Amino acid sequence: MPDICVVHLVRRKNGIEPFQNFLASYLGNSAGIDHELLIVYKGFFRKADIVPYEELLREVAHSSLRIADFGFDLQSYFIAAEEKCSSKYCCFLNSFSIILDKDWLLKLYQHISQPGVGLVGATGSWGSIGKTPIKLDKEGFSYLRQLARYLYKYFTKAIINRFFLKFPNYHIRTNGFMIERDIMLKISRGMIIIKIQAYFIESGRYSFTKQIELMGFRPIVVGKNGRGYEKHEWDISNTFWRRVQENLLISDNQTRLYDKEDSDKKKKREFFAWGSNVMRSLDQ
Repeated sequence: MPDICVVHLVRRKNGIEPFQNFLASYLGNSAGIDHELLIVYKGFFRKADIVPYEELLREVAHSSLRIADFGFDLQSYFIAAEEKCSSKYCCFLNSFSIILDKDWLLKLYQHISQPGVGLVGATGSWGSIGKTPIKLDKEGFSYLRQLARYLYKYFTKAIINRFFLKFPNYHIRTNGFMIERDIMLKISRGMIIIKIQAYFIESGRYSFTKQIELMGFRPIVVGKNGRGYEKHEWDISNTFWRRVQENLLISDNQTRLYDKEDSDKKKKREFFAWGSNVMRSLDQ
């Protein structure tokens, strides 16, 4: 059995096009290292619904797992790790992941297999929803409506500040990451039912990145160039919401959205992810 299991999530509600895009990138870019491929079908897939996907996979060695459309991506990854993925390392790719370079899996593996490294990802961020300020609109609202709006925002901010760290909030993004299975199964997460819980597990005060750091391991972002970036270097990795993201190894819907936006919107996203460090040189 290979040491690596690549897990790709296929959601029924997304239709087949994202899977076609992923598969084209998977077949067009050699992984560079032996692995198993596990396709997780999430949602109400009848047998007939899976046929078109399996037809595309006819000549691709793989296994599959069907799960309910319950929870979010990370919930599905934990289920896959517990029930189907028994390799030493698991590499998780979400529904909108597109591989951008050859030897992509080898590049991730070369860093996750290093002593002291507990998590590697194609992208990471310093951003936090915990720094979002409350703004009370003073026009167009009655006093009671203003008060209700203020209280709603006040308690929302209180919850955010309780569960999310302020900037810089180092976390690996879950569009594409690799982790040792035994380490992943030690992560405390509970049931991921609502969106804010998914945010909390990915980027909250006790995110899976933070939990892995508390175990004594380091999170690393890996670029297309094969280099591993420590968390204080993520802003110059040019992988997520920075310049033209030219060092990105695995894209997703958020990185592709950034590519399509105008310069003003890009600057706002850069500032959210990296703060004033957007002025830092990429040549370091």
